[in-house]
Amino acid sequence: MKRLLTITLAIVLMLTITVSASAAQFVESITNKGAPELVVIDVVDGKEVVGFITGPDGNRLSTEYLECLIISSITEALSGADLPEGVKEELLKVYDEFNNGAKLSDLCPALTEIVKEKWGADKNVDDLVIKDLFDVTDVCDNFDKFLTGEGSTLDLTFDIGIASGTFITAMVYVDGKWVPVVDCINNGDGTVTVKFDKICPVAFLVPGSGQNMDVVSPTTSDASNVVFWSAIMVLSLGAVLALIVYRRKVKE
Repeated sequence: MKRLLTITLAIVLMLTITVSASAAQFVESITNKGAPELVVIDVVDGKEVVGFITGPDGNRLSTEYLECLIISSITEALSGADLPEGVKEELLKVYDEFNNGAKLSDLCPALTEIVKEKWGADKNVDDLVIKDLFDVTDVCDNFDKFLTGEGSTLDLTFDIGIASGTFITAMVYVDGKWVPVVDCINNGDGTVTVKFDKICPVAFLVPGSGQNMDVVSPTTSDASNVVFWSAIMVLSLGAVLALIVYRRKVKE
């Protein structure tokens, strides 16, 4: 009886480790998250303001209202939600790139310099993982109207619950390729301010597990593998317990 119990506990431990290792082999999942929330910074004429488009000379060109922006997450694209035209296709396209094992250093070589300058000379782009993947669509057409000039930018602040001091950067998908955003700042209060000069699919990138003990990694999850190994764990435990009951009955 004690021997069987020991075996049972050993199986539980082994399968628990297997589940963890299985999940850790995959890029941290972004498929169980909603779209990041924009932070309202002002109210003008009764409308909530999330940013201002400024020209290269620093002059304000336009007010960006919350009602003008639609933030669509990869979760919505995968679930078949009704998204703005073309957004679902583009999000699924870039998601497949990541999901098929493409390296960040190959997808966005320009990130290399940013990572070494702002995170550390010994750091590598491929030490990063995707925390959020989403699209920003402007239904008021302010972007197309005011971000066409060289040097024009829009600052948007997202509440993503990131830990203070965690390195974060971002990139946008423009004309079929990934390019870094102008700037991405961890404000230390869970929010991140991003300076955009183009608007389209956006990916937030943070250090992966084990790269820095002070950082908080995104949720690790690969549903298919976790469910698979969890099922094996349950079946194995059931088999062992059935054997224990059977032996007891035989002895009796």
